[in-house]
Amino acid sequence: MHRQIRATVLILCLLSAAVVLTACSKQEKTATEQPALEAVEYSNLTDEDSRKQLSELLTDAGIEESRIAALLNRVEQFNASVKSEWLTDGFESAAPTDTKYDPYEMQDEWTAANGSFPGYNCRITAFGLFSEFITAGADQPEVQGEDSLFTDLETVDANPNALCGDSISKFCALFAPVNAADSTEVEAQVKVLQEDWAARGIAFADSKASMISVVFHDKFSDEDNTLFIGHVGVLLPAEDGTMYFIEKVAFQEPYRLVKLQNRTELSDYLMEKYDTSWGQDTTHPFIMENDTLMDGYRPNPLEETNP
Repeated sequence: MHRQIRATVLILCLLSAAVVLTACSKQEKTATEQPALEAVEYSNLTDEDSRKQLSELLTDAGIEESRIAALLNRVEQFNASVKSEWLTDGFESAAPTDTKYDPYEMQDEWTAANGSFPGYNCRITAFGLFSEFITAGADQPEVQGEDSLFTDLETVDANPNALCGDSISKFCALFAPVNAADSTEVEAQVKVLQEDWAARGIAFADSKASMISVVFHDKFSDEDNTLFIGHVGVLLPAEDGTMYFIEKVAFQEPYRLVKLQNRTELSDYLMEKYDTSWGQDTTHPFIMENDTLMDGYRPNPLEETNP
């Protein structure tokens, strides 16, 4: 009798394990074989409905009200400085690399309206929203990485509240370049980035929102070999399971609220724009979610069709 019970239990355990393995296999297959992203819905936040939606997403993620207000004021400033036909009316659908404007004409419009003030870029925008969930070592210098962050620092000099009350020291500790590994493997670069951040005391607190960073590898020589966060935004979950990515495309380019179904779509959205230098002796751009490689990250899925 006991042998029959043990045999039955063993069979049930084996069946349960088979079901779990099959489910995991299907999940991996789905992520791997997900087709390349062809179009994405996004808003430049010109309309009240999308701004209200963004505000609610940020509030639900625990972002401070003062930071939300600062972002919306900057959105309004930018949108008022450029031609309305260059921006979306609510959410619209387009290929990840498509825009409704010429970036040089938009830069001229911004300068005509705001003079020499460079505006706000992706790093200042993401940091202004998310820095309350980031800590840095107290021993970090006031400024580092000036050669890469000089325009960011110019904005901070012009507007001392650009970082929403947080410190230049923390901003630079997070975004200053990191010495890269002598490798073209993503895993090797993730490891050295994590180690350097740890040495700077960079840590991320748990939160519903997360910081999404596109990390670029630049190798001009054996001595000049660095990793740098060239683009960054904040990922916000919605109650229905979708997710939204808030970003500032560039200093003189618009804010975008991007609607996505999963992180692989986010990876494709970013990699189709930024992972476009093939056949180089550097690592592909890769995506960090806070301080780990983002689940769903993959190199540009269009690479095979663009040799």
